[in-house]
Amino acid sequence: MSAVQTETTTLIPAGTWTVDPVHSSIRFDVVDTDSMMKSISGRFTDFEGTVESGEEQSANGVVRTPSVLTDNEQRDAHLRSNDLLGTERYPEIRFESSRIEHVDGSRHAVAGELTIKEAVIPVEFEAKFQGAGTDADGVEKTLFRVEGEIEWGPTRVEITADITAVRQ
Repeated sequence: MSAVQTETTTLIPAGTWTVDPVHSSIRFDVVDTDSMMKSISGRFTDFEGTVESGEEQSANGVVRTPSVLTDNEQRDAHLRSNDLLGTERYPEIRFESSRIEHVDGSRHAVAGELTIKEAVIPVEFEAKFQGAGTDADGVEKTLFRVEGEIEWGPTRVEITADITAVRQ
């Protein structure tokens, strides 16, 4: 059975998949909910994760907070400070799924907990399976996009992750 035939029941083809950070990205946009103005766009450059697919599906990941980048050194320093991410004391943001279920077509709902600065935030992301195949080196890969948002004080943080994962 091909990945296209299984996409309606699993997020990606059955197996254990590891995030390829070289070919993946995790981005965010911060919207000030008081003024409804977009205030920051950025990304994390150091992260890892795995997805277990098949009958029992799960996903987990870790983002290393010191890797936050917004293309502005002063703003990056402020994001890393104790005012916001507190990267010295809280060097990681963690995600652990509690449920992955098919919505329709290639779309899936991924529910779980995001832990930021010891605060556990229940989240639900939408994941869209985009394809699977074998690259020129014979490595089996899959691609999916994950999108969602969280409330963080007076802001809404919109999260987008384009993930390429490699079969283990």
